[in-house]
Amino acid sequence: MDKAASNPANIATRQVMELDGCTQCGTCSLRCSAGVAFDKIGNNYILPSEKIKFLRAYAAGKELDEKGLWAILEGIYLCTNCDRCTVVCPAGIILKDLWLNVREELILKGLPVPLILSQFSWYRGLNREHLDPETYTKPLSKTLESVADQCPLVGQRDKVIPLTPVNKDFKNRAAGSPQADTFSFCYSCENCTTVCPVTGAYENPEDIVGLLPHQIMRSLGLGLKDLAMGSKMLWDCVTCYQCQEHCPQGVNVTDILYEMKNQVLKETFTPKMVKSSTG
Repeated sequence: MDKAASNPANIATRQVMELDGCTQCGTCSLRCSAGVAFDKIGNNYILPSEKIKFLRAYAAGKELDEKGLWAILEGIYLCTNCDRCTVVCPAGIILKDLWLNVREELILKGLPVPLILSQFSWYRGLNREHLDPETYTKPLSKTLESVADQCPLVGQRDKVIPLTPVNKDFKNRAAGSPQADTFSFCYSCENCTTVCPVTGAYENPEDIVGLLPHQIMRSLGLGLKDLAMGSKMLWDCVTCYQCQEHCPQGVNVTDILYEMKNQVLKETFTPKMVKSSTG
């Protein structure tokens, strides 16, 4: 079905029919490229066939508790968008479009939206012309607003910053990751900032993105949570790995920024009970 030429109501009707058309043969789950994550995490909703079961219940008006909501969010966003499930489905269900619409429904309900960390952010960009312009930027804008509320120090550019850790628990947790603990090797040579395509795109990058990559590493070392977690640079990072490849100290800069974004989402967003409006 051509999205551009089809009535949205017809597309929605087709997808409801597809839910009923699923025979639960499990072929999609057997070929799912994210299936390896299920072996490690154990979340059934990572598997396409299990997500279909959820959607059937959700469309019928089933309520989700906090645990169930986080489970389906994780399952939806761990998908790698490889489209294998759609290709191998013997019933001809266009699963990739189905997952996109589920995420848009969750976004409209104001639920946690870790879309900016997901492979689906790329697919969502390709579908931008088919999405509501007012809600397209909602995931990023909501994240930035929530982070600003949690990290007020970011907006106080002229405030004197203490040189002793102000949040030792944050520093210890940051050092607990095999990837993230390399921030302690940073000695502020600024190589990461120099090669960063994001900072290179602006004449005065600090005014646009807040802390620069090397400054974020130093903030981690000082335990300055507000500065480290509140920098807009976290969300503007394009994960090109230039900073990480050029670091003479072996600091995993890109991996650290990625883990920080995940931590921000966990601390900022709290899922609430939700009930389908389609039931």
